[in-house]
Amino acid sequence: MSTPRTPAKPHRRRTITGVALAALLAGAGTVLAAPPAAAADAVTVGYTCTGPGAPDGVQSLLVTVTAPANAPKGSTADLSVEVTTAMTVPVDVPAGAATGELALDLGGAASGSVTATGFTSTAAIPSGSTVTLTGGAASVRLDAAGTTTLTPGEATVHVFGVTVTCAVSGTAPVAATIDVT
Repeated sequence: MSTPRTPAKPHRRRTITGVALAALLAGAGTVLAAPPAAAADAVTVGYTCTGPGAPDGVQSLLVTVTAPANAPKGSTADLSVEVTTAMTVPVDVPAGAATGELALDLGGAASGSVTATGFTSTAAIPSGSTVTLTGGAASVRLDAAGTTTLTPGEATVHVFGVTVTCAVSGTAPVAATIDVT
């Protein structure tokens, strides 16, 4: 009589690969992304990440926040966010397998924060390639006249069911400004 085989080894291998990839993506800067619009320069932000397989040390992410240059007081501005890592992934990652969120801290004429959601890897990422997450979007209500600043804050990355949380290490630079009139 033979005993049915259990899929323990493939499941274990997939879990280990998922944890390793989540750590690499989190440390590599897999967080957020944005399509160009009301042009913004990309800023480099250092992050320290925690969670299963999170890498040690400070990891740099290139964050681009696209926002309107000007908006009337009382309006809502739509934002788009993109994040690119400098590190490469150790395994092939299917399209849509990496997702994330990024907080944007408001300053200047505004206070509080908004969270950009909807980040994903839209195309398959071959092993050895860098990761860009695009499609991040948020809206901010502009209730006060003056310059509102948008600064990257905490980021969360999800890959293969593993979640890694990343906090800004040091001070993040302002990624975008909106002149509210």
